Amino acid sequence: MTTANTCKQCGADLALARIEGMRGEEAGLSLSIEGMPAYSCVNGHKRFLTSDFPMRLIDSLAKADTPDLPVAQKKGMLKKRYLCPGCGGELASEPGTHATLERSLSLKDSAAFSATLAVPLYHCSACGVAAMRPGDELANALMKAAAQAFQSAGIPPG
Repeated sequence: MTTANTCKQCGADLALARIEGMRGEEAGLSLSIEGMPAYSCVNGHKRFLTSDFPMRLIDSLAKADTPDLPVAQKKGMLKKRYLCPGCGGELASEPGTHATLERSLSLKDSAAFSATLAVPLYHCSACGVAAMRPGDELANALMKAAAQAFQSAGIPPG
């Protein structure tokens, strides 16, 4: 029988650990997490500090401020277009650059760790403004990038 302090996969005792070098990417958005606290056993199995830890992390990153980054306006139901928030011109379909956002996080009284997001920016050929995609699209890409990052570290879902 496993308890809160034993590994669900092998039954060994769990200890607090810090996971380095977690990375994931989706739709041009990349996420890197360094020093995230988690539980680990002697056999290398890992799990989150709490079952809601991944959602708290994603929520915290999605709600983080994006200083001075304009947001594109989405138009169209079948054929989506993204318009410049500055002049209303159509934005490039491929990102031109990325904005790097660094965050220091501490969730549910955990030890502090860091996350870096590289958010794709799409440029307007008319006025030169670089804008990111709307928040719902970024949140979706962030969720998928986080899942890849957790998987790269060997942390099973749930």
